[in-house]
Amino acid sequence: MRLRGENMRKLTRSEWEQLDTQYSVTPALDDTFSATGEHYVLISLLNRLGFYPHSTKEAMSLTEELLARGYDD
Repeated sequence: MRLRGENMRKLTRSEWEQLDTQYSVTPALDDTFSATGEHYVLISLLNRLGFYPHSTKEAMSLTEELLARGYDD
Protein backbone atom coordinates (compact mmCIF):
# COMPACT_ATOMS: atom_id res chain seq x y z
CA MET A 1 0.00 0.00 0.00
CA ARG A 2 1.37 3.35 -0.99
CA LEU A 3 0.26 6.57 0.62
CA ARG A 4 -1.98 8.62 -1.67
CA GLY A 5 -4.02 11.77 -1.72
CA GLU A 6 -5.13 13.00 1.68
CA ASN A 7 -3.11 10.27 3.41
CA MET A 8 0.19 11.80 2.27
CA ARG A 9 0.47 13.86 5.44
CA LYS A 10 3.18 13.20 7.96
CA LEU A 11 2.09 12.12 11.39
CA THR A 12 2.23 14.47 14.32
CA ARG A 13 4.89 13.72 16.90
CA SER A 14 2.28 12.25 19.27
CA GLU A 15 0.82 10.03 16.52
CA TRP A 16 4.30 8.92 15.47
CA GLU A 17 5.21 8.00 19.06
CA GLN A 18 1.97 6.02 19.50
CA LEU A 19 2.58 4.15 16.26
CA ASP A 20 6.24 3.51 17.08
CA THR A 21 5.33 2.16 20.52
CA GLN A 22 2.70 -0.20 19.12
CA TYR A 23 4.94 -1.32 16.26
CA SER A 24 7.70 -2.19 18.73
CA VAL A 25 5.45 -4.72 20.51
CA THR A 26 3.86 -6.14 17.36
CA PRO A 27 5.61 -9.34 16.26
CA ALA A 28 6.89 -9.69 12.70
CA LEU A 29 4.57 -11.74 10.51
CA ASP A 30 7.30 -14.34 10.00
CA ASP A 31 7.38 -14.90 13.78
CA THR A 32 3.70 -15.90 14.06
CA PHE A 33 1.36 -18.44 12.51
CA SER A 34 -1.42 -15.89 12.13
CA ALA A 35 -2.29 -12.36 13.17
CA THR A 36 -2.05 -11.72 16.90
CA GLY A 37 -3.91 -9.34 19.17
CA GLU A 38 -1.06 -6.87 18.75
CA HIS A 39 -1.60 -6.88 14.98
CA TYR A 40 -5.26 -6.01 15.52
CA VAL A 41 -4.31 -3.20 17.91
CA LEU A 42 -1.92 -1.86 15.24
CA ILE A 43 -4.65 -1.95 12.59
CA SER A 44 -7.06 -0.20 14.98
CA LEU A 45 -4.49 2.52 15.66
CA LEU A 46 -3.89 3.02 11.94
CA ASN A 47 -7.66 3.30 11.42
CA ARG A 48 -7.89 5.98 14.14
CA LEU A 49 -5.10 7.87 12.35
CA GLY A 50 -7.05 7.76 9.07
CA PHE A 51 -5.24 4.87 7.37
CA TYR A 52 -7.14 1.73 6.35
CA PRO A 53 -4.93 -1.24 5.49
CA HIS A 54 -6.72 -4.27 4.03
CA SER A 55 -4.53 -6.92 5.64
CA THR A 56 -2.08 -7.48 8.45
CA LYS A 57 0.79 -7.53 5.96
CA GLU A 58 -0.36 -4.21 4.52
CA ALA A 59 -0.64 -2.75 8.04
CA MET A 60 2.95 -3.70 8.83
CA SER A 61 4.24 -2.23 5.55
CA LEU A 62 2.22 0.95 5.97
CA THR A 63 3.47 1.38 9.53
CA GLU A 64 7.08 0.99 8.41
CA GLU A 65 6.54 3.59 5.71
CA LEU A 66 4.84 6.06 8.07
CA LEU A 67 7.56 5.70 10.69
CA ALA A 68 10.27 6.17 8.07
CA ARG A 69 8.62 9.44 6.93
CA GLY A 70 9.02 10.94 10.39
CA TYR A 71 6.69 13.49 11.90
CA ASP A 72 5.76 17.17 11.80
CA ASP A 73 5.86 19.17 15.01
